[in-house]
Amino acid sequence: MFRTVVWWSAAGFFTASYSRVLMRLPIFYKPQLHVALTALGAYVGVYCSDTEDRFNAWANHVYEVPEDAPLWIQKKLKARIDKVDLLNKIAEELPEEMKMTPYWEKRLESAMEQK
Repeated sequence: MFRTVVWWSAAGFFTASYSRVLMRLPIFYKPQLHVALTALGAYVGVYCSDTEDRFNAWANHVYEVPEDAPLWIQKKLKARIDKVDLLNKIAEELPEEMKMTPYWEKRLESAMEQK
């Protein structure tokens, strides 16, 4: 949460500073604009963080299997969880040459081989 709030606050502060640079005014000409945009960024950061927490709680609730649920619902939810576990297991067991590496990693490896 803290990282999200700091990131959005810094984005608000940067927006205020950069807008002053574009208008060719002193950076801290009217500091209340910096305070307002930093506070707005902090609010957006807190809201985004809370939204992530609510989504994670909802996702965990969706995959809970109630004990008093009908048997077909229990089987369906268990099948979904087993499918996700199977896909994760398959992804872990792939040979190294089958795994996809990001483009920047490939460039780094080729640069290291050239040295």
